[in-house]
Amino acid sequence: MYHQTKGIVLSKTNYSETSIICKIYTLDFGVKSYIINGVRKKKGKSIYYQPLSLLELTVYHKEKNNLHRIKESKPFYQYQTLPYEVGKSSIGFFIAEVLQKCLKEEEENHSLFTFLSHSLIKLDQEDLNTQYHLEFLLELSKHLGFYPNTFNTNHNYFDLINGTFTNHIPSHKHYFKNTRFLVSLIEGKFIEKKEKNFGLDKLIEYYQLHIEGFNDLKSRDVLETVFNK
Repeated sequence: MYHQTKGIVLSKTNYSETSIICKIYTLDFGVKSYIINGVRKKKGKSIYYQPLSLLELTVYHKEKNNLHRIKESKPFYQYQTLPYEVGKSSIGFFIAEVLQKCLKEEEENHSLFTFLSHSLIKLDQEDLNTQYHLEFLLELSKHLGFYPNTFNTNHNYFDLINGTFTNHIPSHKHYFKNTRFLVSLIEGKFIEKKEKNFGLDKLIEYYQLHIEGFNDLKSRDVLETVFNK
């Protein structure tokens, strides 16, 4: 049976000489894998399936299959700047890697899909914001269920395991003292350049503690290179 849905491409792998397999986060089915036959021999068509592409899809799902098929696809939004500006594409590369590690559920979540698609379109349409990746991580944590508790933001420490601000040093090692960057993020304020790398390291550690299998990010070093010139 064919279904109409929207999707965000998470990853693409070549399969045979002419086909590809894509992992796509869909509006109605969560994360699914699709085989697209012959797409590599159709000039220009494979560009639809680059990571973070936003697609309108006609898909065929068969119960108990791990691999599904796409009948038709077309962009529901075409990027104008994200693939071509170094700063934005670096953030996009980072977001794509984060999503590959976070999105695993095969169930619908319209709120999360809407947040992701709107975030990517915002990144494309607005001027470059060099702390966008930090803001994205913080907001994504809300949709994934571990947004920081915003009580007592005036306290001196942040407990990464419990997601809380505290005046006491936690009994474990997963905490940090310089909470200014996190409070600034929560309040939507500008973060000083010297705090961004520290903040990114701590947010990645936060994700590693709350998302199983969230290991090191290759794109983290790319961001540091691009934004610390």
